[in-house]
Amino acid sequence: MFAKVYQVTKPRPMWQVYWVDPLQLRGGKPRVHREHFKTKEDAEKRQKELNRKVIREGTAGLHFDALLRADAVAARQLLDARGHTEMRLLTLAERYTEKVKSASADVAPIGPVVEEFLTEKEVVEERSPETVANLKVRIWKWINLAKISTVGEITRASVECLRVQKADPQTKRNDMNAVSSFCSWLVSSSPPRLDHHPLAGVQRPQSKPKKKPTFSVEECERVLKAGGVHGRRATIATMIFAGPRPSEVEHGRFLYGRHTLVRIEGGKLRGRANRTIDMLPALRAFLAEEGNPAQVPPLTRADRNLISTSAAVTWKPDICRHTFISNRLQIVQNDAKVAREAGTSEDVIYRHYHALKLPAEARKWERIRPEKTSPVVAS
Repeated sequence: MFAKVYQVTKPRPMWQVYWVDPLQLRGGKPRVHREHFKTKEDAEKRQKELNRKVIREGTAGLHFDALLRADAVAARQLLDARGHTEMRLLTLAERYTEKVKSASADVAPIGPVVEEFLTEKEVVEERSPETVANLKVRIWKWINLAKISTVGEITRASVECLRVQKADPQTKRNDMNAVSSFCSWLVSSSPPRLDHHPLAGVQRPQSKPKKKPTFSVEECERVLKAGGVHGRRATIATMIFAGPRPSEVEHGRFLYGRHTLVRIEGGKLRGRANRTIDMLPALRAFLAEEGNPAQVPPLTRADRNLISTSAAVTWKPDICRHTFISNRLQIVQNDAKVAREAGTSEDVIYRHYHALKLPAEARKWERIRPEKTSPVVAS
């Protein structure tokens, strides 16, 4: 039934949201739910959320009239006459719906729905092609693993297969996060494709923190040199000496003046980690060699492959960012300041970046400068 809002005075003045769930029984009777809120606005907001989930079509919902009551009584009489005195009408309906497919959106093929989701991520939300490709691989991996063919087959049991698959905990977490993003879109779409989120409240597998990969000072110098050969030295310098996420690189800006600053914004966090930090002398020197650009181009996967091959290094995800944070932490010895510069939390800095670098190595890192080329003397 529809949720209602009441004002109560006990145990103290507050607003109560009251509703009955006929599908949940307690003592043989439909379960009654009550939630309390301090303000009327919060209570009404919760009321709207609940009422959006109420069935409004067919003979249920708003149309509980004499015709529906007569239908229920006739069904009860037929079951009693056949000896099924203990069977509830709800049990009968559940068994029927398990065997007979409905004509609703639940039977929509899963393939076109996934393509629509990926298209919205790429076109509307402007996610990177790599992010969209990653979502596609993980979602289809789950669909094949759970043997899902329609939207109506998405249940809590169908996503549990991700927890028991043969993979490391981090892979399981990544797979569940991708599927959770897809299910959230199904629930929030208009009209909703799912009436519940199958991953809501499901605990993700816990994994032990791994040591973050970083570049050594010598590897930084080789990568910067290779970046200059391929026209991406300013981008590499920005990633090593400012620590933006890969999705933030193309949105960053440089402010030159009495105080040179780096403005980092955008990216997959949608503005939650926007920050302005002081430009390190090393980055200032590399940008001066490149003509003090206002922005730098992004680093594509093809660029990374070329540069890592030329520099003879192994390029792992976020390795430049890890290099910046670990060295910067050894220099300033202040978790809060490094967390602000990196656009993350102090807890992340404390758990992952302490003791990755030695102070002597960090001082060498901050003294890296562009190689000076000797002028060619004409003979």
